[in-house]
Amino acid sequence: MGGLGEFLDIPTLLYTVAAASLCIFVSLILTWSSVRGETYILSWAAAFGLALVTMILVALRGLVPHTLSVTVANTILLGSFGLLWLGYHRFAGLDSGRACLTAGLGALIWMIMAAATPLLDNMNARAAVLSGIELVYLLFIVVDLVRHHPREPLPSVGLTAVVVGVHAAMQVYWVVSTIVAPTEPTAIVLPNSLSMGLRFTESSLFVVFLGLLQLVVIGQRSERRYRIAAETDSLTGLANRGHYFDRAEDALIGGRERGALILFDIDHFKSINDTHGHPVGDRVLIEFAAILRATTPTGGIAARIGGEEFALFLPEATTDEAVGIADRVRRATASLRVAAVTGTVGLTVSCGVAGVRETGSDHQALHAAADRALYDAKREGRDRVSIQRPPSSSPQVSLGPPVLSVR
Repeated sequence: MGGLGEFLDIPTLLYTVAAASLCIFVSLILTWSSVRGETYILSWAAAFGLALVTMILVALRGLVPHTLSVTVANTILLGSFGLLWLGYHRFAGLDSGRACLTAGLGALIWMIMAAATPLLDNMNARAAVLSGIELVYLLFIVVDLVRHHPREPLPSVGLTAVVVGVHAAMQVYWVVSTIVAPTEPTAIVLPNSLSMGLRFTESSLFVVFLGLLQLVVIGQRSERRYRIAAETDSLTGLANRGHYFDRAEDALIGGRERGALILFDIDHFKSINDTHGHPVGDRVLIEFAAILRATTPTGGIAARIGGEEFALFLPEATTDEAVGIADRVRRATASLRVAAVTGTVGLTVSCGVAGVRETGSDHQALHAAADRALYDAKREGRDRVSIQRPPSSSPQVSLGPPVLSVR
């Protein structure tokens, strides 16, 4: 095969990619400066900073001392891969004390091998060791991203796993190629062969594409967090009023006959706040939200729609099934005790249920019916489930024991 130098000079390629890496490094640093709590961004920036230094040193091979352009450059390169993995490890929320040690282990292994054995004087051995250590870090990244993706399903995360996986597969190929078609083992200056040119080209494309993906990942994560914040009640973590109404109304489009709505109102909540203080009142809301979340079946929409008022829309439930779920929430709430300075606080909840089959698929009408049932439950003594029926159907049903006092 002809030399790659006829149409591509490898040092020029490295300088070009170094310039692109500098742009990505600066972009990551500027991004991190506005969100300093996101340490994964700083790890990525440091990785690109080290990669930038590596590319310059490798491009100068033959012009600077061998130790600097080979031993030091590759030590920095492996440090870059370690920091790259550390960034994704932190991005996935998996950071630990041992992670920093693991990030530096590849560079440490390289330095020990370079100092203890003449093996790395052979360019093929160097390439195989480098690719092997890089492969380990790349596989670590893929595993972390695959495990994290279901928890944060960003499109860029899945694409990053694919890109890193492809680059990992290339490392396997390069290790095999050093055995099957080795380069001149004493080469110090970069060999300008087609194989070596393709290797540097693939690595350069990986570096640039990965850096761009990192900036996209940061943007998509920020957008997702802002969207979740806009749709979520900050105290309880449930859907807020606006998001709940949007989802419930969308679920009722099409004139469906199944579905039910439960409205909950914590009994005597003002008295809890007045007697025990607002911090205790907040804990009551959080604990009740936890009960509601644990009881909500798949597909249900649980929300805090007022101060102490909550809603649970069940798109696939019948009215009777909704009554059973409401009563489970009521019983669990009656068993709950919240610690306070003045002693433990017991609480109860009133529940109003309305079904789509009886009320119709208009959300406003459904909500009004459930609200009337909730009013009846509170009027009849609280700590009970009341079901709103249309006038033409069977009488309204109410379940629950006498009201329980707040302790």
